[in-house]
Amino acid sequence: MCFPPFSDDVIWIWYYDRQGIIQSSGINFIQDLPRFMVLLYVLQRFKLGDWGRNEAFLPDQIEGKQCHQFEIEDGNLGTVDLQLHTSHAERVTHYGLQGRATNVVPVTSETLAKKYPHIPKDKMVAKIFWGETSRTSEPEILKKVKEIAEVHASVKDHIPELLWHHTFTNPTSAIREALGVPEPTQGSRVLYILVFRKLQPITELHGIEFFDVWRQCIMRHITLWKEGVYHRDLSPGNMMWYWKDGKRIGVLNDYDLSSLADDLGPRGNERTGTVPFMALELLTKVGQQGEVKHLYRHDLESFIWVFIWICLRYRHGVLLPTASRPLDEWATLNAVACGVQKYYFLGHLRVYYPSDIDDNMGSFLVDCVGVLRQNAERRSSRSDELLLKRGATKQSDDEPEDIDGFLQVFTTKKSWVKLTELSNPSQ
Repeated sequence: MCFPPFSDDVIWIWYYDRQGIIQSSGINFIQDLPRFMVLLYVLQRFKLGDWGRNEAFLPDQIEGKQCHQFEIEDGNLGTVDLQLHTSHAERVTHYGLQGRATNVVPVTSETLAKKYPHIPKDKMVAKIFWGETSRTSEPEILKKVKEIAEVHASVKDHIPELLWHHTFTNPTSAIREALGVPEPTQGSRVLYILVFRKLQPITELHGIEFFDVWRQCIMRHITLWKEGVYHRDLSPGNMMWYWKDGKRIGVLNDYDLSSLADDLGPRGNERTGTVPFMALELLTKVGQQGEVKHLYRHDLESFIWVFIWICLRYRHGVLLPTASRPLDEWATLNAVACGVQKYYFLGHLRVYYPSDIDDNMGSFLVDCVGVLRQNAERRSSRSDELLLKRGATKQSDDEPEDIDGFLQVFTTKKSWVKLTELSNPSQ
């Protein structure tokens, strides 16, 4: 996409894509009028593809609603046809000029319907996003997740079902390499399209049903972590569920920001995550600078923040009106400012505590906040102690982590045990 800002009699060309911005040298449209006129003629003749539109997605209409068609040849399936219902009420859209720009839309496909006859035709979704080329791709990570599920039966039904995927071949680094931009591949992105079986969002649930699905996601997450799959981006949108044999099955979804233990190069200190649900230790200046290694306890803390978020902002599976909905500012503040707000929250739960919450859920909510508060105080005390030790400025990233011990802090709480019993009355 091109946009020409100007100052006085000088104009620049800015090119935007998901990797960032490229700026041309300035053109004086008075002193260099011929070149400026050529620029106008060129822009006048731009087609959609020249403006950055991916022409593989063809506009269409179904029953008067805007949608897009996409067809591509697949080595195994032949022609794969996708009808992307981009105007559907259930679409999930993220706007912005830079970054992943993840969009999830309902999709129908004659080809995939034939390959997966057990999945209703209207129960598929397409995830379209710009992933970093330097990261292990989501299809590769899901391949590893599937391998783990084949070994650990408890994980098998709790992973997303990837039906088909395609990676486009034109990364954002191509234009930078052609222009001779320094470090053209740094932050390079490429477009992915993945088709999954449709799942239901955890925010539709409440009370014991919500806790049960949330707990299932935690228990499968720890197995994946031990086997070398680090999710690192836990949020309400990444926790889903579906029905099987009359039971709700929790699914931990969205692995596009995940990493593998055997990835080449550093990954643990990269800042990934959704700010309102990130661990407090990462919502600091040093944390945002990548000086804090992302550990299991940080993902576990994100699970707790998701629990708090949903308990306070939803009633019976419905998002509360803006006037009575707390914590909105967490989603708009920068990381460090959000961390400050979350520290305040830990000391003032009574201000936010919902009076109509189920007693058992309320007890666990109080326990969760209590554990997070104790952990924060413990880290603060340890930091003060380090200041008094010459040469010691931070806790070593190489210290062994008691993964099971961190989880047991929560699973041994009476409130957790009670909720678990209520969600599995036959066990």
